[in-house]
This record gives sequence, structure tokens and C-alpha cells, in this order.
Amino acid sequence: MKSANGGLRENEAAAMGMKANLLTPGKLEGAKVVYDANTGGDTLTFNHVRNWMECVRSRKQPNAPIEAGYQHSIANIMTTAAYQTGLKVTFDEKKQDVLAGGKV
Repeated sequence: MKSANGGLRENEAAAMGMKANLLTPGKLEGAKVVYDANTGGDTLTFNHVRNWMECVRSRKQPNAPIEAGYQHSIANIMTTAAYQTGLKVTFDEKKQDVLAGGKV
């Protein structure tokens, strides 16, 4: 269930030269996933996005910390770089760079 606890109240909005923009109460529901066509939607992605949006609205912690998402992103980028270049890929933690064959 989404709540009206999110968005900008009048005083916060005025400080940025904006109008108040509070959320309206309502229920988060997902679209039905179609399996006979590649729509790009899947249950895991939907549940991930729903958890994130519920946490944005409720200010609770999501199922996984942001660091977990960051580490998964690094792994995905490294995998893609290795696949595309055919080279050994490493991660320079200090510079936060993915290196394929020693090059960024």
C-alpha cells in the first residue's frame, strides 16, 4: 500500500521554487506478465522495483543494501567487458575502474 508520506510539503517545495507535490494513497499492483511474447517484464524485476518504491515511500530499508546492487553492477560490467573483448577483466577498487587487458 502506498501512503501520502512521500513527496514535497508546501514549505519544502517553496524553498526550491516549486509547488507541493504529496503522494496520494493507493495500492501498488503489478501488471500481468505475458509469457507468449517478449515484453521485457518479469516477476523478479517487478518485485525488485515494487520493493524499492515501497521503501522510497515508507523510508524503510530495502531487501538488500545499495552496496549489494553496486557490487552486482560491477560483476555485470566485468562479465560484459570480458565477453566483448575476450580479455581477462579486473576491477581497480581504488580508481573504481573495470580493466580489460589492463586498460579501462
